[in-house]
Amino acid sequence: MGAVHHLRQYRLPFEAEAFIAAHKDCPDDAALLQELWTLVQPRIWWREEPVQSNNGMQLVLGKQNLQIDSCYVCKGLQQCSRAVVMALTIGAALPAEAQRCAQQGQLYRSSVADYLGSHAVELLAESFCQYLQQQLLARGLYPTLRYSPGYGDWALEGQTAVFAFLDGCQGEIRLSENYLMEPVKSITAIVGLSHQWQQPVYPAGERNGFCNGGHNCAACVTWACRKGRKQ
Repeated sequence: MGAVHHLRQYRLPFEAEAFIAAHKDCPDDAALLQELWTLVQPRIWWREEPVQSNNGMQLVLGKQNLQIDSCYVCKGLQQCSRAVVMALTIGAALPAEAQRCAQQGQLYRSSVADYLGSHAVELLAESFCQYLQQQLLARGLYPTLRYSPGYGDWALEGQTAVFAFLDGCQGEIRLSENYLMEPVKSITAIVGLSHQWQQPVYPAGERNGFCNGGHNCAACVTWACRKGRKQ
């Protein structure tokens, strides 16, 4: 069984000018952005395990049997023999600052903090996946794109199993009763590992895309069906 790895200090460089240039709708206040960036506190947990089975509807990972009921994920990882499950957060400080400013009527600062937090957590996920890719290529493994609960037909309730698989992220990320994460600027995901390079595109369904758990099964033609009915 693979161990859960934890990075408490992950350097996530930020250049205000580059951020402003790439996000024209963001206020061009470099000093404010630099100040708020000091509140970003990256934390990462991840665990690599072999894929035990993938029958197109359910993927089973590791000896602890993390089960992912998702045709979307199964199709994306159909060539993979291993996978990495991860959880990432920028911490509570920046979201708390955004909330504090909103409550005090500092709406400009609050909106910038919230926007920056969304950018930071995505940057953290992309940066860490690039770090993983460098490590994996040395082992002859190619990573897929990342897949997260709540996307495609992977139900948001899948967060519970992911957190258990990662030993609860040592309590630094928590789940609400609605399976939302706290701190809010957090991401969970799975990345497949294959010995064959794959085109980095997400699988696409037909017509309505992926199953949303509805009750119109007789008329449904989507191939990603939670109940096992595929084209």
